[in-house]
Amino acid sequence: MRLASLFIALLLLGGCAAREQLPDFGPLADRELPASHFETVITARDGTRISATVFQPALRPGEQAPLVVHTHGWGGWRVTGPDGFYGRQMMSGRAALKAWRAGFWVISYDQRGWGGSDGDIEMMDPRYEVQDALAVIDWASAHLPRLAMDGPGDPRVGMLGESYGGAVQLLASAEDPRIDAIVPIATWYDLSEALAPGGRMKVGWTGVLLGLGVATGYDLGKFTQAPYLKSAGGEMAPQVRAELKAHSLASYCQRGQRPHADALLIQGLRDTLFPLDQGLAIRDCLRQGEADVRLLGMQGGHILPPPLQRWSGLPPFNNEPVLHCGERAINLYQAVVAWYEDKLRNRPGAADSVPDLCLSLDLGNGLALHHLPQTEAPQPLPETRIRPLTSGWLSPATFIPLRKVDAASGLVGSARLHLERAADTPLLFASLAVRRAGGGIEVLSEQVTPLNARQIDLAATSALLQPGDELGLRVSGFSGQYLFNSSWNPRAATLKGEISLPPLLPLEAPLARQ
Repeated sequence: MRLASLFIALLLLGGCAAREQLPDFGPLADRELPASHFETVITARDGTRISATVFQPALRPGEQAPLVVHTHGWGGWRVTGPDGFYGRQMMSGRAALKAWRAGFWVISYDQRGWGGSDGDIEMMDPRYEVQDALAVIDWASAHLPRLAMDGPGDPRVGMLGESYGGAVQLLASAEDPRIDAIVPIATWYDLSEALAPGGRMKVGWTGVLLGLGVATGYDLGKFTQAPYLKSAGGEMAPQVRAELKAHSLASYCQRGQRPHADALLIQGLRDTLFPLDQGLAIRDCLRQGEADVRLLGMQGGHILPPPLQRWSGLPPFNNEPVLHCGERAINLYQAVVAWYEDKLRNRPGAADSVPDLCLSLDLGNGLALHHLPQTEAPQPLPETRIRPLTSGWLSPATFIPLRKVDAASGLVGSARLHLERAADTPLLFASLAVRRAGGGIEVLSEQVTPLNARQIDLAATSALLQPGDELGLRVSGFSGQYLFNSSWNPRAATLKGEISLPPLLPLEAPLARQ
């Protein structure tokens, strides 16, 4: 108990309010600027006080620098200094400090309701959190010296952040063309669908997110109101679904309001909160405009605590620092800085090492692609009877074999199911899985999808497959990721229909041997 209390206290201290101050920069145009940082308070467009830390880069006499605005994830806070928790342990915080040391101005701020900022948490409301990000840019344009500018009141701006802090970049860039380059990490395209595919809540995740907010002492406001509390029972309330969709890029894209900025998207394959599908949907939306859009699919991201998912042994956000793209290894932090060098400093070619699409197969292997391969022609799904009441907890889940693997292959993408399903069919859960040559069954990327419609795309996965493996469908009546959604129906359900699988991609010999 003492350790838990100490941890919570450290979290709260990490998100303390900033002091309202601004250094006296004086006549700095011809002086050398040392690297330093200071706290300040920025007044949002509705008057809310936003706590921020400003990182001043080392600049030679007369040199200017672009700005990177850093935003934190749910339950987090700003990078408070070079040795603060967020800068040491979280992917976006580390990348923000690397950008600062590479010569960029960096402002890291607490989103409203979190850390030391005032206001209520509005779950990425375009009227509040999005406007706050734009107010930070306004403040920087008015107060920071030697800021690289595109025009009056228009600094060269990049943004950076994961999860909650990734979503604000997408919406802010759709609202304001001053933002030139963004790096959203493990974020959402449609928050309502990500939290509740087909309306079925990922209660395993919502419990973690609400618990994190309560444990760190923040006022969760609306999330304790009736519609949100009712959704905790397993099915998302229509009012909540409409609100969360309106706070998502999906709504912007549907009305043709796309982000303007060049985007380096980083998404997690084992991320069971915002899986690869969400990143691919963001990519599809942005590529309809003129922006340069690239996507890196890492293994990590939002990982549920054991036993719901395997723990990777990596930092709190579970991200690996190096991503393998075919024969090329990419350091994710260096890729982020290279993106800003290319897009903000106008150094064409600086980001040439970043492929259009790279998808990790495991921590040591991955594929560099130009597009996701299309699924194969449908094949019959063997008719299978499953008892939802016990399947997946009192009795093993059912594995339906579909394809033998003859050669070392990579598999990336989604499977599509066309089911013969009556309206009263009990709810089942399905995953692409592989039965290894030794007999063990592995759920690919640990992704689980509720079967609550006739046509369903399973969550996208990736895997390195070896000769003797058998690709198949794992089906159960219970899933820990969807607590309270099991039907608990004692009668057997029959699963039948067709399935379209992702193709198996041949691998180069050196990769195949690993």
